[in-house]
Amino acid sequence: MSQHELSEEQSPSKVQELPGSTPATSYREILKYITEIGGSLRLHMDVDTLITRVATATCEALRFRYCALYLFDGSGFYRVRAVSEGIDQEDIIYLQQHPVPEAILSRLMQPEYLVSRSYFVPEESPLWLDDEVARHFVIGEVYGQEEDVLPLIGVVETESIPEEWKPLDLMIVPLRRADDSLLGFLTPDSPLDGRRPTLELVELLELFANQVAVVIEGARLYDEARQSSEERAALIEISRSLFAPDALHDTHSVYRTIYAQVCRMMPVDAFFIARYHQASREVIVDYLVDEGISYAPVTLASRPHWVEGLLQKNEGYLFSTFHELNHFLHEAYATSTVLIGNQRPSESMLFVPIHYGEEVIGLLSVQCYIPHAYTERHLAILREIGVQAGIAIMNARLYTELREAVQQAQESEQMKNQFLMTASHELRTPITAIQGYLELLSVHGASLDEARKERFIVNARRASEELILLLSNVMDTSRIDQDRDRVMLKYDAVPVLDAVRVILEILEPSIAREQRCVEVQVPPDLMVWVDDLRLRQVLLNLVGNALKYAPAPAKIMLRAQSIEVSVLQHRLTQIKQKPLTTDTERFILIEVRDWGPGIAPEAQSMLFTKFMRLPGSHTRNQRGAGWGLYLCRELVEAMHGRIWVESTGVVGEGATFFVALPQVVP
Repeated sequence: MSQHELSEEQSPSKVQELPGSTPATSYREILKYITEIGGSLRLHMDVDTLITRVATATCEALRFRYCALYLFDGSGFYRVRAVSEGIDQEDIIYLQQHPVPEAILSRLMQPEYLVSRSYFVPEESPLWLDDEVARHFVIGEVYGQEEDVLPLIGVVETESIPEEWKPLDLMIVPLRRADDSLLGFLTPDSPLDGRRPTLELVELLELFANQVAVVIEGARLYDEARQSSEERAALIEISRSLFAPDALHDTHSVYRTIYAQVCRMMPVDAFFIARYHQASREVIVDYLVDEGISYAPVTLASRPHWVEGLLQKNEGYLFSTFHELNHFLHEAYATSTVLIGNQRPSESMLFVPIHYGEEVIGLLSVQCYIPHAYTERHLAILREIGVQAGIAIMNARLYTELREAVQQAQESEQMKNQFLMTASHELRTPITAIQGYLELLSVHGASLDEARKERFIVNARRASEELILLLSNVMDTSRIDQDRDRVMLKYDAVPVLDAVRVILEILEPSIAREQRCVEVQVPPDLMVWVDDLRLRQVLLNLVGNALKYAPAPAKIMLRAQSIEVSVLQHRLTQIKQKPLTTDTERFILIEVRDWGPGIAPEAQSMLFTKFMRLPGSHTRNQRGAGWGLYLCRELVEAMHGRIWVESTGVVGEGATFFVALPQVVP
């Protein structure tokens, strides 16, 4: 309603009784009441208490049933900060969930709706035809009456508008700062007398609004100063927690401190800190609290698209609704977010990437189940906290790496000492045997018969061969540890049976002495593409172990067969072995089986590690440095094959070692 539509009887130059007021209530008394209210407002320096009192005072002083007070949040929205008593809680929630954008308010504050320095948008205004405008103000049952009310808009002539207050009438009383910028506005609704406002009433509202604006602005400045002080205190508390004695090895205590301090500064329903590993591209939600419930860490196997998008912007992201987040991710990355915690989608969300220098090392998020709960100020605060979180994560990472390095150094020292002890014992044994037999031949050679001399020479040769094998294993292990490429391989088509015969000749004295039965099931036409010397070295270690750990006269069996690569891959999958990466269509599968004590399933994965000797009575009395099977694995894999063991661990059923190598097809 424009100013000229007010009747002369309602001119502010005449002091009249207001509609709906008692006869004793005069214009001057209302002014006095407003002045007293304004003075009392100055006593309330807490902004929330103050603005709630303003909304109620508006109704008490000027005879309205309801009033909502909106304040600018600094990010383009005017949000409901207080409502008077009497409005249903559902309506309050609706208004809180629909902050008014600056663009919408500009459409309402047009000269055609100007009354004095305020604005009155009548039900007949065509603006209410626009749902984007209506949904921010029309609430509850009134919105449900839209079909009954809105068809009248644009049909009723201005001159015939009745004076009764209509359900869709909207009054906007601006709250302005000293520089005339808009601080917010009041929306008094449903006057007690049921009439539309007079010019006199509008001016009274504006007088009251002027006092309210001054007091609120002062209270807001005070509140901002208090809030800044609390924010500094919270950041100091977070920094202090970083330097606590337990902070390095108890990162979660730092996370808990960060969470507690964030809760002091903004609404928090859900909170998480995630770590990002650049090398593995894993995202680990290390600390997650949702509606007060802490959740176990969650590992996302690879960096998903929604995390990829949120880590792009250094300043972070503010989403006022869940729809905004999904729209952003769908537009930029054609994906939707992943729900964690209680699987309930949040409405308001802040996301801040965590940096350490130029490196992105994580993601920090604060979320609320109420739309439009956060402002740019909250985002700025969270960025500051993200810096502290980055320091905490990096300190913990460096501490963990240092601790692991120290632990590895200690383990290496122990392994070195164990190796020196074992190696000296292992090498001393064949050297002592060689020395002993040579001394016997030197001292007693003239008195020994030829058979005994031959036996001493054979034994010395066997000890020499054992010494050569030990030294070869040591040197090859050292080369492999330094650089696998330095182990020279000379590939050729090698008959498997020939390699088996050579190693059985070397081990023949032991086999004969222990009266072993060695069964060989190797077709003569099977050939592999390998280094002949390395194949014999592998087989010598495997058969030598079978003779060593299977008590005499237990049988030893060597078998070989040709299999397709698909069959091999399926078998590797069944025993949880890594599949081969190969273009070879067929492989030769060599088996070395004994009928000894077997190997427990839980110990089989440790067999092929360096210096590993399994505990047990059957291994305690046997010599060994624990590098033979490790060397076998490295050599077989260097020749593009695979080695593994199968055993039930039942005594007498023994163990079978399998070696798969590329076949040469004629």
